[in-house]
Amino acid sequence: MFLAWSRSSFSEFCLKILIWFAPVPAGAAVQLPPLLGEVQAQYQKVAGIEARFSQETDVKATRQVKKAKGRIWIKRPNKLRWETLEPDPNILVSDGQTFWFYTPPFDPTERGQVIIKKTAQVQTRFLNSLLSGSFDFGNGAVSIEDRMRGRFLLRPKTGTAGDVQSAEIQIDPIKRTIHQVELIHSSGNRTSIKLEELKLVGKIEDKWFRFVPDKNTDKIVE
Repeated sequence: MFLAWSRSSFSEFCLKILIWFAPVPAGAAVQLPPLLGEVQAQYQKVAGIEARFSQETDVKATRQVKKAKGRIWIKRPNKLRWETLEPDPNILVSDGQTFWFYTPPFDPTERGQVIIKKTAQVQTRFLNSLLSGSFDFGNGAVSIEDRMRGRFLLRPKTGTAGDVQSAEIQIDPIKRTIHQVELIHSSGNRTSIKLEELKLVGKIEDKWFRFVPDKNTDKIVE
């Protein structure tokens, strides 16, 4: 069942999604399953990815299902642009140093709002790594289980990935690309992110990973 949230609460929820993904400590590389190794090798040849995404989050406490659609760009190793187009537009941008979360005005009489943080305050490495095909999290930081048919279950070490307990990724075995990521949170929530029209991009301009607010936007620096 899909229940509508208010525009402000949904935008706040989107911001929390990224805050949950804390960094996984670096360390010695582990031996990857062959298919994951092939995916990683292919992704390492390009600058990053761009794709359409559809996201569903089952919220256990309220028994609601949150849905969103939009576009995503990731530039290796740590740049991100996440544009939610439905149901309520907002933009998440990081250039690796600064993080912007922009909510546009609902109508011309209102003002937009952008929350500005240091990237270190909004750790996104775990999710970014999964979506950009990088699985070298370090020895002991993440366990990887091959569930066959292109499905892999990753369990980060406790305390290294925010409230994410596990992540299951679905690989397209023909294209050697990541089709879906499903996250299980300690709260009992489940987040599924499906990627469509995915492209491995040889060059992505850095301007996509910065945000310059206009004069009709209120800035909140945290």
